[in-house]
Amino acid sequence: MEKGNKNHFVLVHGACHGAWCWYKVVTILRSEGHKVSVLDMAASGINPKHVEDLNSMADYNEPLMEFMNSLPQQERVVLVGHSMGGINISLAMEKFPHKIVVAVFVTAFMPGPDLNFVALSQQYNQQVESHMDTEFVYNNGLEKCPTSLVFGPKVLATNFYQLSPPEVLYAWLIFFLLCLQQVTTRLSVSLLELSDSMRLTIHTHR
Repeated sequence: MEKGNKNHFVLVHGACHGAWCWYKVVTILRSEGHKVSVLDMAASGINPKHVEDLNSMADYNEPLMEFMNSLPQQERVVLVGHSMGGINISLAMEKFPHKIVVAVFVTAFMPGPDLNFVALSQQYNQQVESHMDTEFVYNNGLEKCPTSLVFGPKVLATNFYQLSPPEVLYAWLIFFLLCLQQVTTRLSVSLLELSDSMRLTIHTHR
């Protein structure tokens, strides 16, 4: 990706969000002449599927994989994933490396050959001091992993949108209905044939 070139950006949201959360980024990129595609993962945003219909990460990631498959063979995109969106774009990188210029991980999960989704989730949970008013749903029984979760207003205001104006938090609560299906099966991404030069990371600080 060279400076001055016009690129096609594909933006993938994180957990419990949708394509709508990129609205400011989309405006900026398009104003610079770039092409931008924003996707709702399954059961997210305005995607018609219900969370109960998802049984795996493959089900959740289906919109992105279908989009990548529909691209012309000669087209290469800049793939951007935020938070859990890093899992989605990692899977796309593995299947469609020839269609990706670079992948950008924005404070995102970045799995690898020896770091699967379960391990990443465990690391994340160890770093979280408190889940506050997050509600966990156990459709498969309390003895098994949660099947979904819902972020409450307190955790949103404290840990996710503490630097955002009130109207952004309010808009989030209006759009938010139900979080994505949590993956309870083992997920690993080899990425053995992908060069580190294909992956960029963006870290943010409070």
